[in-house]
Amino acid sequence: MPDKMDFDPAGFFVIFVDKAKKEIVVEHYLNVEKKGAKVATGRLNAVMRGKSAEKLSSAIVEAGLVSRLDHAAYVGRELHKAEMALKKGVKYEQDDPLRI
Repeated sequence: MPDKMDFDPAGFFVIFVDKAKKEIVVEHYLNVEKKGAKVATGRLNAVMRGKSAEKLSSAIVEAGLVSRLDHAAYVGRELHKAEMALKKGVKYEQDDPLRI
């Protein structure tokens, strides 16, 4: 694990599960860096919804929303966790281990 997180110039994602619609929701944000701030904020750029981690990750890559391979791999892992949470009916929280 790197000591310092390097932001993807293409932006970042917020991933969550919409239990009512039984879908994975992916929000893509463009980086907005504030001078002197340790953490970047973002401006909402795109929203994608679906049930399949594979289809969502393909759509993300095709849309050019990631520019770093490590970031693409991370997003793929998180989408897989979200899909498993939907299938198993358990809570999904981005960056936390999935408890099945």
